[in-house]
Amino acid sequence: MQKNYLNTKLVGILRTKPGTSLFNTLNAIEIAFNCGLQAVEITSNSNHWENVVDVCSRKKFNIGVGSIKDKTTALEAINCGAKFFVSPGLFPEVIGVANKYKVQVLPGVYKESDLKQAINLDIADIKFFPASAKSDEELFKAIREPFRDEFDELIHKGWEIKSFSDSGSVSDYIIESPTEFFSIYLEIRNKTSVGKIKIRFPKGKTGFERLMEFSDLASPNGIRTYAVGGVNEKNMQEVIAKFQAYGVCPGSGIFNADSIFVGDFDKVKADIMKHIAVLNQIVLTAKK
Repeated sequence: MQKNYLNTKLVGILRTKPGTSLFNTLNAIEIAFNCGLQAVEITSNSNHWENVVDVCSRKKFNIGVGSIKDKTTALEAINCGAKFFVSPGLFPEVIGVANKYKVQVLPGVYKESDLKQAINLDIADIKFFPASAKSDEELFKAIREPFRDEFDELIHKGWEIKSFSDSGSVSDYIIESPTEFFSIYLEIRNKTSVGKIKIRFPKGKTGFERLMEFSDLASPNGIRTYAVGGVNEKNMQEVIAKFQAYGVCPGSGIFNADSIFVGDFDKVKADIMKHIAVLNQIVLTAKK
């Protein structure tokens, strides 16, 4: 079976601030495609994301939906016209929807066990997230962002969630990747008893060195690796050339939420063009 690759080296991640208007978000995305960006992911915790995807799909933009963690959101994204999915972890039911409707999927991996699962599921592209993390605290912060609702729900119920480097080491659950966090969340969300969850950095290399290790393991299996987390126009060339990522997915650097919120579209365009310029340089260098 031919793999369903995303086939672009630069995917812009757009996550809006609460209260951002639909007009401003659509204008920012239109600017991005007019500037030459080939793919935009809007996260499913953004304002008006369903309307954004619907409008963009009608304009034939390559628009995807990010932070997809369950079948319900995946089906909603399909109904809105999403061209691809992006997930913070590796969730088989999301991959199942993507395969059924023949849309591309970029699931998150962070441990070797995640990569083995991606190989078994015949995944084409993987999202290495968080790419730049080098400590327990950085991994904790990175996991918390796409799982804000799940964190808040568990904390409200009395669960204690900390990075492993925080004081004390006794815990009921040790989490080492976004996929593991979501699995534990599903297991304990309906439990009446409460406990402690600690997030720690897994053994092995850190940051972009870890990314390179994963890329080297993924490539022989026909899998392309995208770096997500801590990637911007200043380091994306190195991330691709030195650390062997196939592509990158910058976030706040390419789509600044404050600029979109206030409608500073000159700034929006300037940020996008910085990344496009680096991408063009990468492509030019690869041809030499």
